[in-house]
Amino acid sequence: MTDVSTHRTNGVPGATPYIRTMGAFEVVRDQTSAQWPSRKARDLLKLLVARRGRPTARELLMDNLWPDDDPGRCGNRLSVALSTIRTALDPYRRYSPDHFVSTDKYVVMLANVTIDVEVFLAAAREAQLRYERDEPDAMTALALAEAAYAGEFLAEDPRQEWAVSLRELARASYLDLVRTLASASARSADYERAQTYQLLALERDPFDEQAHLGLITALSRTGKHDRARRQYRDYQRQMNRIGIEPVPFPADRQLSPAC
Repeated sequence: MTDVSTHRTNGVPGATPYIRTMGAFEVVRDQTSAQWPSRKARDLLKLLVARRGRPTARELLMDNLWPDDDPGRCGNRLSVALSTIRTALDPYRRYSPDHFVSTDKYVVMLANVTIDVEVFLAAAREAQLRYERDEPDAMTALALAEAAYAGEFLAEDPRQEWAVSLRELARASYLDLVRTLASASARSADYERAQTYQLLALERDPFDEQAHLGLITALSRTGKHDRARRQYRDYQRQMNRIGIEPVPFPADRQLSPAC
């Protein structure tokens, strides 16, 4: 997938379609949100996005979109849905039909579009590498990448199995970012910032033991002892739910064991 923001064909400027998939699904081109006369075409585009630029067999697409229909009729329906997607991505026909949606007799592939989740994943990878290399702008890169995560991938389609892999990858990448930011903030004694990122981690994973304990430490170091005690009790409840023995309250967290 390209993340280039603009193209130029035969001297005619045209904005690269931008596909939002984190949170609400939306396709934007020429600063306008695409309209969808066909829900199946919209679902087809989502499925192609989830494939991450890999060629996808026509049979697989038809099985997912029309699982109970006559296979003989699904080919025509797929062709109509692909035409609808091409119109949504390129309403003024600035490009060849295969520029954004490439097809042949057997496979379909999405190309030359910008997708928010792919932009986020690339930013997250780059930020983590900068942090590992101890580059001076690493914390800024980590924070910018974290801010690019706008929500779960295709949150409106929680039961679609084909969306699970990319959703979990994006979610895991986000959790890695906030954990790194929390740890780095704590190491630099910026405990207020560490609290922010530990809370973000717990929003996504309430069973993250290290996030709980890190938050307790950060609260303690900033004198918020009552909140730290409440956080420890919440930590105990969450660990009990998944059958993990909570660790005793460490003495270096400066809190009374009688939580």
